[in-house]
Amino acid sequence: MSAAPQLQPGQGLLRVNIQGSVMTSSMIVPRLMVDGYEVNSIYGANAFAVAAGRHRVELYAQWMRRYGQASMAVDVPAGAVLDVFYAAPLHQFATGNIGLTKQPRKGMALFVIMLAFVLVVVVGAMVAIGFS
Repeated sequence: MSAAPQLQPGQGLLRVNIQGSVMTSSMIVPRLMVDGYEVNSIYGANAFAVAAGRHRVELYAQWMRRYGQASMAVDVPAGAVLDVFYAAPLHQFATGNIGLTKQPRKGMALFVIMLAFVLVVVVGAMVAIGFS
């Protein structure tokens, strides 16, 4: 990412941190909207100079459908930096997490259940083939 934008009087810096990477999350970067307008986003820090005051930050992931929706209202002080953190879920059946500190990823229980099911099917198939 390039250097942080220059702040004008009455502005603050809104830094939205999208947790993960193309290796640990999804190849498609979650979409980011500030005050209803979609802005370019990358994994990691996304910094924007905004007018001081209240702003709405919304994020979601998309693959075959929109999932991982999360939003929050934030108050950006003039001349200061406000960090927001977003973590997309591990699967499409959960919402995302958003907050002012690093966020955990939702969906671990269902993810483990799905992996266990696949493991049981594969081991069962190998056992069935071995006994025939």
